[in-house]
Amino acid sequence: MSGTSFLVGLIRRKRGFFMKSKLTESEFQEIIRRRSNGAIDFSQFLDELYQRGINEYEIDVTTGQATYKGGNSEFKTDSQINLKISEEFNRNRVLEAIANISLPFLDFLKEIADAGIVAYRVNIPEQRVIYMGIGEQEIEEQLKL
Repeated sequence: MSGTSFLVGLIRRKRGFFMKSKLTESEFQEIIRRRSNGAIDFSQFLDELYQRGINEYEIDVTTGQATYKGGNSEFKTDSQINLKISEEFNRNRVLEAIANISLPFLDFLKEIADAGIVAYRVNIPEQRVIYMGIGEQEIEEQLKL
């Protein structure tokens, strides 16, 4: 799905055409499973989350644990890793890691941890990511779908 069609879909759903009721734990786990095994791409993943009422998620880089939030729902995934965050924020290394977003998830987390990122938050309707680093440093990026 292209970024344009994703945005058009978001606009339609924002107007109330497609929003569904509260997401159940099993439905949430199914979306996560399908993304993890490659059945859906990142754009489709975001679209499905948004259709089911999830507006944002935040990743704790040290553990890989994600917290997904919506108006009626909040879900947390299990920890997947135990990383040490660099004590030094390196903006250029963060930008290099973001440019190489096609890395496997845990490799991506290691790259941004080494650059001083402690967490990042994805705002689905705004297609925006905020990377939060050591010393309250932040980098804001548009999602590249």
